[in-house]
Amino acid sequence: MTPATPVPAEWPARFGDELYRFALSRVSDSEVAEELVQETFLSALASLATFRADASERTWLFVILRRKIIDHYRRQARAPHIGLDALHDGGATEADYFNPANGHWNGPQAPASWLRADAALEQQELHEILRLCQERLSPQQGAVFAMRFVEELSAEEICQELGLTSSNYWVIVHRAKLQLRRCLEKHGMGKN
Repeated sequence: MTPATPVPAEWPARFGDELYRFALSRVSDSEVAEELVQETFLSALASLATFRADASERTWLFVILRRKIIDHYRRQARAPHIGLDALHDGGATEADYFNPANGHWNGPQAPASWLRADAALEQQELHEILRLCQERLSPQQGAVFAMRFVEELSAEEICQELGLTSSNYWVIVHRAKLQLRRCLEKHGMGKN
């Protein structure tokens, strides 16, 4: 049985909504998600001659979209970023928050529990506040954070994709965690 030849005119109707939801869950910006799906279709159309049907048409489009999302993060990471001055609150440093030996939060600085027993509504609120706080990260921090904790890429993969050293990667992750923590606490999550 010969695999069906892809029909690009059918892609938006067959895969558009699913690709869009996937992209939106990764970038949290509807316009960017739409652009990524459009870029995916254009890229797939340009490489249609190389489609060998080793995987399904849907899987092939998702692989292309995932690559487009990583490219988006890479572009964000190369954008100008906010300096350390914007992160400091009253002279606190990273060493005040993290154990230098293992990178984990120091005991008294560890975030308080963000979810209580009746968590369904609060979890939805937390998700929305977390998304808003992620948008406030510098482009580089946002890209690294999303690649690590949304796309679940390894530190090595992220360093390779963004051209970062291992130590630079960990500094960016720590700063993103600090900024997210401050933002979440500012919006009522965390310390009571």
